[in-house]
Amino acid sequence: MFERGSTIIRDAKVFDYDYVPEKLIGRDGQLGSMEVLFRPLANHGRSCTAMLIGPVGTGKTAAARCFCRDLSAYCATKGSPIDVIFVNCRSRTSEAAVLLQLVQHFDKGFPDRGFSPDQMWRALRAHMTNEGKDVVMVLDEVDVLLKKNSMDLVYQISRFTDGGPSAGRSVSLMMISQEPLNEILDEASFSSFRRANTVVFDRYDRDELREIVLQRARAGLLPGKIGDEAVDMIAESAAEYGDARMAIELLDRAANMAEGEMASEVDAEHVRGAKAMIYSTVSESKLMTLDRNRMLALLAVSRSIKKNQYVNISAAEKTYAIVCEEYGESPRKHTQFWTYIQDIEKLGVIRTVVLNDSGGRTTMITLPGIPSKVLSEKMEGLLEARSRDGSE
Repeated sequence: MFERGSTIIRDAKVFDYDYVPEKLIGRDGQLGSMEVLFRPLANHGRSCTAMLIGPVGTGKTAAARCFCRDLSAYCATKGSPIDVIFVNCRSRTSEAAVLLQLVQHFDKGFPDRGFSPDQMWRALRAHMTNEGKDVVMVLDEVDVLLKKNSMDLVYQISRFTDGGPSAGRSVSLMMISQEPLNEILDEASFSSFRRANTVVFDRYDRDELREIVLQRARAGLLPGKIGDEAVDMIAESAAEYGDARMAIELLDRAANMAEGEMASEVDAEHVRGAKAMIYSTVSESKLMTLDRNRMLALLAVSRSIKKNQYVNISAAEKTYAIVCEEYGESPRKHTQFWTYIQDIEKLGVIRTVVLNDSGGRTTMITLPGIPSKVLSEKMEGLLEARSRDGSE
């Protein structure tokens, strides 16, 4: 059954989350700012820092990967190759987990357990000394980590080459966040940065999203397999949120629907079908970025809201306790539950509003773009998949 040739899709990897095109649409200004910030590293081997700030789907991670790819190529041609290490802090949610990935970049066989943070810092320094290269560390979604009071990690990295056996090799740090880091970092950590080191990523407009869809379609689909109307529909659907990730997922889903129907091209009906699968604010790629605790919180919201427009946070929290019991987890306290709700809202999956009533101010939660039953089924499926593969 898998031997039938593709009629629509040429290269499905083009639609993957970590795919980086040769040219980024609408991000010349940000890439130019990053070039200025990292010129001391490229030309003189000096440590540099940058903070990439912006909402979900605005190209921060793609820009970081694209820039580091070009920076690595430039440094290699100069005879001073660099090491680039990417860490996603949503999947590596503790200082020890981040440190472990940094060490395992140099030593794939380094044990997962049994070493303290101090021992891992020493191992990392030793490996860097032996490697003899300047290093760029990229902490993606670092705000997730910093909210857990792991600020010492940033401070240690920023001071990593102040003396010690690895002196002479620089360590540069790039941090990617949805929130301004000056609101999260402590004074000691933030002192390593300057406001001028912040690169802001605004939401994409409709025209930029259309160009992104066309770029991915040319690379990922066979020639002539999507019409202008379908491209326009995808761009318009994602433009409300300025979210390139949503646009790419719509294209991917629509192309697969057309492929499954053995259609001659991706048309408007396929885009409508893709939208029905994803819904305007809830794409599966967004839901998959949630850790287990936030998935449980979102499942509780979807179950408690039922057919109502809103559910108050107290009712959602009661359902959360039941959901945690169902999945063998201990429910977190109210403050932590509220943090989960705020994090989920930043992804655009839910929205909170404060209403005034006779009892005072009440926080209410709503689902702006997906039926609660569908969201419940999605979350149950993702939680089951996480349990099967053993991930958190």
